[in-house]
Amino acid sequence: MKQLFLYFLLLVSLGTIAQTYSVSGRVYDSETGKPAKNVSVTLEKLTNKTATDSTGYYKLENIAPGTHKIIFRNMLYDRNAVAFTISNKNEVLEDVKIAPTVKQLGEVVVKEDNTGFGVTRLKSVSEAAIYEGKKNEVLVIDQMNINLAANVSRQIFAKVPGINIYESDAAGLQLGVATRGLDPNRTSNFNTRQNGYDMAADALGYPESYYVPPGDAVERIEVVRGAASLQYGPQFGGMLNYVLHKAPADKKIEWTSQTSFGAYKMISTYNSLGGAIKRFNYYGYYNYKQGSSWRKYGDYKLHTAFASLGYQITEKLSINGQYTYSHYLAQQPGGLTDAQFDNDPKQALRTRNWFSSTWNILALNLNYKHNAYHLFNFRTWGFLGSRDAVGYLGPANRFDDTTSARDLIKDKYKNFGAEARYVWKYYLGKSISSLLVGARIYKGETNKIQGFGSNGKDANFEFTNDSLISSDFIFPGTNFAFFTENVFNIKNKVKIVPGLRYEHIFTKSKGYYRTVVNNEVLPAVTNEQRQFGRNFVLLGLGVSYNVWKNTELYANFSQNYRGITFTDMRVIRTSQIVDPNLRDENGFNMDLGYRGAPFTWLMYDVSGFWLQYNNRIGQIQTVDSLYNIYRYTTNVGSSRGLGFEGYVEVDILDAAGISKKTGNLSFFVSGGYTNAVYIKSNYVNVVGKFLEFAPQFTLRSGITYRYKKFSTTIQGSYTGQQFTDATNATFTSSAVNGLIPAYYVLDWSAKYSIKCVQLSAGINNLTNNKYFTRRAVSYPGPGIVPSEPLTFFVTLGIKLNERVVKDKWSTF
Repeated sequence: MKQLFLYFLLLVSLGTIAQTYSVSGRVYDSETGKPAKNVSVTLEKLTNKTATDSTGYYKLENIAPGTHKIIFRNMLYDRNAVAFTISNKNEVLEDVKIAPTVKQLGEVVVKEDNTGFGVTRLKSVSEAAIYEGKKNEVLVIDQMNINLAANVSRQIFAKVPGINIYESDAAGLQLGVATRGLDPNRTSNFNTRQNGYDMAADALGYPESYYVPPGDAVERIEVVRGAASLQYGPQFGGMLNYVLHKAPADKKIEWTSQTSFGAYKMISTYNSLGGAIKRFNYYGYYNYKQGSSWRKYGDYKLHTAFASLGYQITEKLSINGQYTYSHYLAQQPGGLTDAQFDNDPKQALRTRNWFSSTWNILALNLNYKHNAYHLFNFRTWGFLGSRDAVGYLGPANRFDDTTSARDLIKDKYKNFGAEARYVWKYYLGKSISSLLVGARIYKGETNKIQGFGSNGKDANFEFTNDSLISSDFIFPGTNFAFFTENVFNIKNKVKIVPGLRYEHIFTKSKGYYRTVVNNEVLPAVTNEQRQFGRNFVLLGLGVSYNVWKNTELYANFSQNYRGITFTDMRVIRTSQIVDPNLRDENGFNMDLGYRGAPFTWLMYDVSGFWLQYNNRIGQIQTVDSLYNIYRYTTNVGSSRGLGFEGYVEVDILDAAGISKKTGNLSFFVSGGYTNAVYIKSNYVNVVGKFLEFAPQFTLRSGITYRYKKFSTTIQGSYTGQQFTDATNATFTSSAVNGLIPAYYVLDWSAKYSIKCVQLSAGINNLTNNKYFTRRAVSYPGPGIVPSEPLTFFVTLGIKLNERVVKDKWSTF
């Protein structure tokens, strides 16, 4: 009897252990609120599986007591996961809402971040913008080994084929990049943006930027070539957008600190703080940098700060406000002649030249996502800035007597802009197409004063008296634009993207000037006023064809337009004269290419281009009656640029089938060929000559090895010879015009992370080459501006968040 009782208890125990239960609930589309049918419902790590019915209902059975996780997935919806606990009873879960995925729209052509190569492509439709059929690159900064403390552009932009780079200072205080034979000077041929809004001084009157976000603050850089003209304005170069780091969505607080030391007294400290608390998110950083050039009289100090505050008002509506501040003061050792550079490129002949810039940008961004098919974005910004320069601007072959009054230029900028964009995604047959409509309003004003300042050596940016002012002008401008593009998606195979942009631009110049003779300002005043209004339409067409395995053929045609800037017409320089009758420039960009990432170990983008540039404003070498050689800026003529741009990167170990436990070894090549010449001009000695700042060959290549938390990169950069004026002069005594010889540079960097600490180090210009990338007509010259020799940097970083309080390390 006792044995029977024990046997009975054993059966009951086994029955209890084997007891199972069910879980059920409903799944809804988070955008439409309708039931989500045919959604796969799977118990994680187990075989239990079912699917939702037409009412969104599901039921999973035979689940043992304990904590589990259900995975909801469907090709039309993002993956979602819900954790639950069963305790001796069947469970009915709360309604689950899942969001439609972009994949249902057939928009993703090239996968993002699938290789960790540090470069990827923009989605077809992304954040209220259309990029289908356009040549573009997205540079993912965290995946690169680069000198962020000094913003070394040749490392940052190495994987953008064909890019030409100016190197103007030791700390990356200014950015100068361009492609396809355009002038890199302060990136004025790109529409430069930060987080989607303008960051240039004056998009109409002075489209140059003296502010560059610190590399430590940048998440990615988006580069869209000339086809960006329809959405971002008619610049020939395209659009360049710095996307800064955001608040971490899964942490209440996170602190990041980067401290860098380098050659020539370089010190940089970067600290950021961010997090999310319920519906609020916040993020901000402060960067301080100081150091010196390798040349004497090249000290600099930089302060940059940024603050962002966001609020999720409803599930569909969010708002974000941002403020950016930047100020720097730099002493400039001036330019050199060819003979001076050959003799000793380190020498500095200007002891009294100073440059200062202050940037303030306030921006507001609003996003309303009604559902997966309707998105509205509104962004607005206001800008206040200044740029002051004082020093001796005589040619490099003339000595500064250090007692005369210095040239002084004072600029003040203020502008306001707003853009509204609406994206509608709709079915065309069984495929989703996308329509974008948008509008822009912009109003800017530049005040430029020039004359003579003090005769001292300090950074004094004040006129000693009004009689020394040689010109005082304001340059207001107004711009209204309407633009639209449509992606016609044909069976998720072919996409056709027509578009147009209507522009109204009104610019004005009002002020006075006095004649200057032998550095003396004559008292007679001449008042001057000009205005210029124009209306025009730009057209564009893009096409893409999905070939196989995440690859596509793409082509586009986009018209471009660049208005003259009155701002430069009234600046008196000893080495440059500007034609007072300049006319607007116009032309088009064409691309034809093939790109993709068919395997995890391969990514490429190869293309050809044609850039037609009519009424091109360029420089002619001219000699005045006193035999002074200077650049004459005028509408030189029409030019045509034909070329090739290619980027290929391979993970060698992955391609060879070697286990990833040994790490990754990737090799890239990024190169461009540009044949850009004048084809029509009133100047007979110009036709057939190469364009200014248009090296025929650019080549960058590098190899990176990654193993767990360690990575190292060695990279080479070659830039072919280029000319600085339309006559292709190879030499002038003032060094303002002449040949920029071909040059190459090697850079090495590495980083290693352990828990919350990261150590980075590197050597730039590893072979200590002596070279230069520009001949300046004004600051920081005039003349040859030598580039930096061999330099080094070491960076110590730390990242902490609230997990540390719980005895867990945060990691990079």
